[in-house]
Amino acid sequence: MTPMSLTIAVDLGGTHIRTASYNPESITPIARYRARTNAHEPGVFVRLVQAIENVWDPNVTSMGVASPGPLDPYTGTILATPNIPEWRNFPLAQKLSARFGVPVHLDNDANMAGFGEWTFGAGKGHHNLVYLTISTGVGGGVICNDALLQGFHGLATELGHMIIDPDGPPCGCGKNGHVESFSSGTAIARHTMEQIQAGVSSSLPSQGQLTAKQIAEAALAGDSLAVSAFARAGHYLGIAVANYLAIFDPSIVIFGGGVSQVGDLLFKPFEKSLREHTFHPHYLDNLVIAKAALGDDVGLLGALAWARFKRSNEMARVA
Repeated sequence: MTPMSLTIAVDLGGTHIRTASYNPESITPIARYRARTNAHEPGVFVRLVQAIENVWDPNVTSMGVASPGPLDPYTGTILATPNIPEWRNFPLAQKLSARFGVPVHLDNDANMAGFGEWTFGAGKGHHNLVYLTISTGVGGGVICNDALLQGFHGLATELGHMIIDPDGPPCGCGKNGHVESFSSGTAIARHTMEQIQAGVSSSLPSQGQLTAKQIAEAALAGDSLAVSAFARAGHYLGIAVANYLAIFDPSIVIFGGGVSQVGDLLFKPFEKSLREHTFHPHYLDNLVIAKAALGDDVGLLGALAWARFKRSNEMARVA
């Protein structure tokens, strides 16, 4: 009997490394493992290899890896990710392939999340899709005519880094006025603290680190500053998505990430702004706005879907 070809999926984050192995056609893992990345300490690659070894099986034939960018998916190289400072021009896919003896397919974590939602989640059945994750930062992935949009350098669809206002606040990347600098959890917290320190009345503490979750709780309790902070984020998010509609014309926009869980606080002002800024109302006809369906496993399942897709293409070429 021919052994089954198993796939390993890796979700590499700044906080955790998640690994899982899967039988063909299944999205239920045979084995799964999670470890701390300790991203600012030396030895991330060693910890990654150990995490893969914990789910390894001799029948594994391919591996998919979702990683923070910027990266080059065509060469499998991490260019320079702030989340893992020791990796600069780091040939991750090549190193993993040499270590485990199987093809390794690497791509941006937001791309992989979008690909996963399209394959297994809220985007099933759609041919043109925009996926946005709103958490510490803002990331995105796009499916265009049933294909993941990667671009010439593999750096396409960095949707969080679209410039909304060149004179706007600094983004985590060092540039100014990106979507991420207005609508991420980090941006919401920073704006709220700036307003408090400028003398705006709020029930929130004026010292220490605020989180978007704290601000959401205060907003739900009636804190007007907290409500306005989410309204501001939703307003700029609406402008951004209006731009994405004009560029990609998707049939569905899917929102993932922790900040997207706040509901109407963000999405009521978002919807108003989207209607106001969309180039033509026909873009909104039958447009689906949806929440991501795959939860915390979206990175793993995206990497799984990508590895299977790449393997099927390779097998078709051989045949």
